[in-house]
Amino acid sequence: MRRRRESKNPFVRMLFGVLVLLGSVVLLWTNEGRINLADVAVKSKPVGAEVVDAANEGEFVSVTGRLDTAVPVTDGLYLRRAEFIQVRRWVEMYAWVEKEESDEDNTYYKYELEWTNDPRSAEEFSEPAGHENPLMPVYGETFTAVSATLGAFQIDTQQMDLPRPESLALSSQNVLEGPYRISEKYLFEGKGSLDAPQLGDVRVSFTAVPAGITATALGVQTGSGFTPYDYRGRAKLYRVLSGNQSDAIQQLETEYKIALWGFRAIGFLAMWLGLGLLASPLTALLRFIPVLGNLGRKAISALTFVLALVLSLVIIVVSALLHNIWAMLIILILLGAGFYWWQRNQQPVTSN
Repeated sequence: MRRRRESKNPFVRMLFGVLVLLGSVVLLWTNEGRINLADVAVKSKPVGAEVVDAANEGEFVSVTGRLDTAVPVTDGLYLRRAEFIQVRRWVEMYAWVEKEESDEDNTYYKYELEWTNDPRSAEEFSEPAGHENPLMPVYGETFTAVSATLGAFQIDTQQMDLPRPESLALSSQNVLEGPYRISEKYLFEGKGSLDAPQLGDVRVSFTAVPAGITATALGVQTGSGFTPYDYRGRAKLYRVLSGNQSDAIQQLETEYKIALWGFRAIGFLAMWLGLGLLASPLTALLRFIPVLGNLGRKAISALTFVLALVLSLVIIVVSALLHNIWAMLIILILLGAGFYWWQRNQQPVTSN
């Protein structure tokens, strides 16, 4: 079912477009200046985890060893007691979800049944009738051990970023008995099934950081623990990652690249949207020309796409160069050499 809303004033959309456009420029510019934490982690001093060496006090270190805890955790509802540093319970209900769609003139709402971890009440929908969602029987939650160790070192589990949790395979061996069906990934409760769910059905899954894994801590050695390493006031490194130092650095490199290209894509799309909103008065006029209007709107969309792509590339390149002092020095040297060569090859002008 859809509900139509009155069209927005094209000049209001144009003003909003200016804000979106400025936001995209800021995002693209600052994104190129982000610190690659993998480059920072490379500078850490590798330290053995067996003994806390006081000689490394205050040093930026990387410590690789066995991550463990004396007080393991579970979720307290579904899982049997197990050796976990951290457990995250994800709860989803098959429920009504409101989606918004817009064209040049209007905004519409449609409703679909989907798995969601935050089902809204019907009163929050634009069209409440026929879209009532049951109450969630239980919610998702994260459970973290109060303390952990990495060899002889202490890990502050409440402040230090822990390794990325991995999906937990479920079975009768690690799940308590209850009114639900167990699959490898989900606990299911409801009238339907995982393949054919019905309104109100619930599925529960888990991710966990198990105890006993090999992990690497990055930070400043302080006593028998760690404090954040501050890199030039621009970035902090205070993490525990799975694997040895090389694995940790590779993970940081991957995270950096994913974030870098992700924000580049978001910045470009925001710029394209902003340019499209700036053209709202023109597209509003074109709608009064039935045939040419559609062609005109498509042409404007294509033009703003190309313009957004070019502007995004220019901002990315210029920002990347200005954020890289070595690149700037090389460019200045090349420009200086080019100017010197041009001056040397100028023919003197003589008069008769």
